Amino acid sequence: GDPGRMQAYESSEVPLSELLDELSAPHPRYYAARLQLRRSLPELLADLDETHPAAALEGGPAAALGGCFGDPQAVNPVCYLGAGRQATPMHFDPSENLLCVVQGAKELTLFHPADTPNLYPAGERNSAAVYSLANLCDPADADRFPALAEARPLRALVREGDVLYLPCGWWHAVRGSEGRNLSVNY
Repeated sequence: GDPGRMQAYESSEVPLSELLDELSAPHPRYYAARLQLRRSLPELLADLDETHPAAALEGGPAAALGGCFGDPQAVNPVCYLGAGRQATPMHFDPSENLLCVVQGAKELTLFHPADTPNLYPAGERNSAAVYSLANLCDPADADRFPALAEARPLRALVREGDVLYLPCGWWHAVRGSEGRNLSVNY
């Protein structure tokens, strides 16, 4: 969850069996983030189609709901697989999301776009995501970033089988459950 490390994360490819073994360890070293299922794990697409009837349509649930959403994103569906209460720093995405939790749970701290001046944004508005300089996991950041106290957080617990609609521009920080957690985003 440390926003100072956003450009310092290492990216590597490991066999799925190694990742799953690592996620069973007391302090997992890996977090599989933004795995494009069509490219990285295409064999799982059929499971999505079987488990989620709306996903049988090309483009997933967003396509099934028609004009309620913007254009489908070419990279979707995207999978996140972690354990050990992994954290994603506060950010907002440039497009809408449907967060579908398949296993475990995700805790989200959400902020309306109107809170942006209090959230210390860093980065370009038109990039893949805009991150906050503040780390919600670090209590000391309340002193370093005093305007955070003016922001109005909403909290959501998204459990196995739940779907959360996340509008474009809504800030969110995510923490996974202690045990293995798997989510698919559209």
